[in-house]
Amino acid sequence: MNKKGLFSFIKDIHSLVLMSFFIALYAVFSWLAIYITNDLRFNLTFMPTAWAGAIFGPVAGGITGAFGDVLGWILRPSGPFFPGFTISGFTTGVIFGLFLYRKEITLKRAVFAAVSVVLIVELGLNTIWIMILYGHAFKVIAAGRIIKALIILPVQVMVLYGTGYFLKRMPGFSLDKKF
Repeated sequence: MNKKGLFSFIKDIHSLVLMSFFIALYAVFSWLAIYITNDLRFNLTFMPTAWAGAIFGPVAGGITGAFGDVLGWILRPSGPFFPGFTISGFTTGVIFGLFLYRKEITLKRAVFAAVSVVLIVELGLNTIWIMILYGHAFKVIAAGRIIKALIILPVQVMVLYGTGYFLKRMPGFSLDKKF
């Protein structure tokens, strides 16, 4: 039986290459953001972070989120660099890894993971970072943040569950398999 630890992805070149791909994909997805206002945007950066967390664990998901955030900002800065959003990226990857690593991606698990990320990161941390960065009061940005959360939540659930659905049907693929 092949036991993988939380840091086993560091010891394997194939795992590091796939992690690098996820980080690069995160940066590309950050370019493809849809801006509603300066502080309200939609993007798909959660996807590579969730995939890294599901395949390699919470630490790898966090690293993917943090490095992807920094790389995305380096390649296309949209305002001053603020490390709070890097913390949010790391937290997103850790949450996805905690819910999805070494587990079958069921609809229930996808819903719990997405709801946790939306509540903790989107409505919690990111709202605090925007308040600090732009000086907006909570009441001013709350409505927009809640609307964004209501839109992004079903998207995250569909992508996570769809990923799990296709991974189950992929011949020879297993979340316990060493990459």
